[in-house]
Amino acid sequence: MKVLFFVGKGGVGKSTSSALFALKLARGGRSVFLNSIDPAHNLHDIFRAPLEARPREIVPGLLAAETDLAAWVKRYLQETEREFKSIYRYQESFNLHRYFRTLRYSPGLEEYAVLLALQDTIRKHGDRDYIVFDTPPTALTLKFLALPRVSLLWLNELSGLRRAILRKKEIITRIKRGRGEPEREGDPILSRIDSLIEKYRGFSSILQDTQRTRLFIVLNRDRLSLAESATIWKELDQLELPKPTVILNRCERKSGSPADGEFRTTLKKQFPGAPILLLERQPQEVVGVDRLDAIDLPMNIEEL
Repeated sequence: MKVLFFVGKGGVGKSTSSALFALKLARGGRSVFLNSIDPAHNLHDIFRAPLEARPREIVPGLLAAETDLAAWVKRYLQETEREFKSIYRYQESFNLHRYFRTLRYSPGLEEYAVLLALQDTIRKHGDRDYIVFDTPPTALTLKFLALPRVSLLWLNELSGLRRAILRKKEIITRIKRGRGEPEREGDPILSRIDSLIEKYRGFSSILQDTQRTRLFIVLNRDRLSLAESATIWKELDQLELPKPTVILNRCERKSGSPADGEFRTTLKKQFPGAPILLLERQPQEVVGVDRLDAIDLPMNIEEL
């Protein structure tokens, strides 16, 4: 299984690019799962087919879906409430339900929902040759890509803190008993922390695996698009993720205009060492499988 992420500023053509690559891979005999994790879904318009969380076959070999992030937020809150009630059942008198009402307004829920949806997609469709993700706008995308690494930092700190607390509890118990070792029981909080560490390590290994994961930054020939793409490039490098491929969408490849040539030179300087692919501006709106089929993929499919 290989995983492809298409990232970039809103409106630059991420959805079209992800749909194009997914379709070409399927036409080449690969099994592909294409999933939109952008709250403002566009794949259903591009394919002219109703899409939802349940996958739908677009063409033989290509399944597509549009993730319902609100449903994942709700699911996360419900699971969290169950876990808290189980772990802290001896503290029910403290009216924990009041804290669960507050939890739904916590910052970071949306990016965590995206991460859960990603993990679920990879778990359920890992038997496919390719999983392709059409991502949300830049801010949310960078947050959920950073979430595994950031979470591991504080989870490791929490693990150390919890182990220190347990050691002190053992000392107190030993003093109270006066002799022997305290009875050891599995600590549910530490077990939960350790399970989360294992989960995030597994997902981080997928994201950082250059043999399994590829990222594509999609941009247009304008300064705002370029500036945001440069930010994405810098952030992905700091997260130690694979070096992205740059896709210049809606370019005038055949015009040979000085402005076009100057912008491509800028791209080479801005994204040193990155492959730069050119997607020509289409004379008509790219809607429907036939229109996508008519566009040449700007790279050899074997390179994916």
